[in-house]
Amino acid sequence: MDIEVTGLDPVLTEQFVNFCCKQLNISPPKIFIEGWDTPLFNKANGLCYEVEHNYEYLIMVYVTDRNITEIYNTIAHELIHVEQFINKELSNHIEREKPIYNERWWEKEASSNSLDLVKKYVDILYEMV
Repeated sequence: MDIEVTGLDPVLTEQFVNFCCKQLNISPPKIFIEGWDTPLFNKANGLCYEVEHNYEYLIMVYVTDRNITEIYNTIAHELIHVEQFINKELSNHIEREKPIYNERWWEKEASSNSLDLVKKYVDILYEMV
């Protein structure tokens, strides 16, 4: 798995992405993680796109005025979407379904599980100290 990071700490971000992918049991060939200082579409904190339906993913994360926990929680949230693209045909649901944001099954799943990934990773970091 190739991970390319811009606009964030490359070492920490790559390690975190590898950890999350292992936890989610996914190994896409390429993941791009981009930290953005300008607001994203619809004022979202993060966005995830499958690049040309080729199992390559672009994750964009809004970083301005957000702490590290918020930023990495967003990365985890978007990586759960990567898992959904790979294992649950998320792209088909997005094209057919347009419920309110908080009622989308893929958003509920990502929101309820992302912080757990961050907490597990922080626990591992504390064990190293």
